[in-house]
Amino acid sequence: MLPYIILALVSLVLGSLTGIYQFYHLTYLSLGIPLAILYIHKQGMKNLVINRRLTQERIFSGESSQVRLTVTNGGRWPIFWLSYDEVIPHRLHIPPSKQGVSFLWPGEKITVDYCLDGNRRGFYTLGPLKIEAGDGLGFLEEKMIYETGQRLIIYPRLYPLEQLGLPSRIIYGDLVWPQKIYHDPGRVRAIREYQPGDSFRDIYWPGTASLGELLVKEYESTITIENLLYINLNQQEYQLKGLEPKVELAIEVAASIAHYLITHNQTVGLVTNGIDPLQGNQSIAPGQGLDHLMEIMELLARLELAEDAPFIPLLEEYRQYYSPGSTVLMITEIDSAELMEKSLDLCRRGLNLLIIVLGDQILHTEYLNRPYTENLVILSVEHKSLGREEDIYGRGA
Repeated sequence: MLPYIILALVSLVLGSLTGIYQFYHLTYLSLGIPLAILYIHKQGMKNLVINRRLTQERIFSGESSQVRLTVTNGGRWPIFWLSYDEVIPHRLHIPPSKQGVSFLWPGEKITVDYCLDGNRRGFYTLGPLKIEAGDGLGFLEEKMIYETGQRLIIYPRLYPLEQLGLPSRIIYGDLVWPQKIYHDPGRVRAIREYQPGDSFRDIYWPGTASLGELLVKEYESTITIENLLYINLNQQEYQLKGLEPKVELAIEVAASIAHYLITHNQTVGLVTNGIDPLQGNQSIAPGQGLDHLMEIMELLARLELAEDAPFIPLLEEYRQYYSPGSTVLMITEIDSAELMEKSLDLCRRGLNLLIIVLGDQILHTEYLNRPYTENLVILSVEHKSLGREEDIYGRGA
């Protein structure tokens, strides 16, 4: 606006010196038009309403979420010129931005729709939206950045347990307990005659009505074994070749096992040396239920590689999660001598160990594919053996 201010001053001086009123008119126009445009622009920008909505804020790998961005002129004055640039996570959309230029009448809005494809597990922040606005004549120009902090969480892929090389009955889970202390009402072992002291809740009414004498149900006694998942995400303990696919495989295997165990009413905890960029979490205490599963899934969605975070010390650091008979499941790239020595030590403490090696390079083959009655077993999972078409959630990539 500086040229117009200079023009107004020159016109004012000339009008004073010459007495020609047209110079005063030029002064008014030189000041009035820019000030009017400035007022209209400020009013328009003050009433600019921006909204971004996602159809889903949490999806599984292979799914998608639709995004609708609206830029609305909610005031009574027009916005003469407006350009927008919506920044989109490059892993989820090509191209990684949506751009446009528009004139906005009062009440008019711009609508931008795009789709975020869940091609890659992760924790993504949407935006920012960059706005530039002006009068289109060069009087003024304004820039603003709109950030909402909206995030999209993409959970890891889930695979059927058998596809990972794990049978449907493995060493962890409910075990029949010889002492009749922990009765499991979901498991009826036998029907017998009623004895004094039996609970009326255990009476087997259909049999009682049929035979004309009181019969009661006798249950199996079970205990629930706690399962603790360890994921090794120390970059120094992985080979550089195929690093990213192996890291994703480790997280997908952990997610699939956690899903299987929790949906079978088991207790599961999670420990990792990976980095959680949002909360800094490295462990989730053992628990049960769908809410607990989703807590594990969200941590797995956020995890990133750590540059220098040794894995073996974690096995002692979180020993408070262990109880006699617990199962420790480790996911790592290599069954090193140090890891096996520590695993044998944990076995001597009454724990069951299952080591899942990513790849086919097994160093301690004597433990490979042992019967699940053994307390130390090594299994091998390879990325190429997992067909995307058989994911529990998601479509082929």
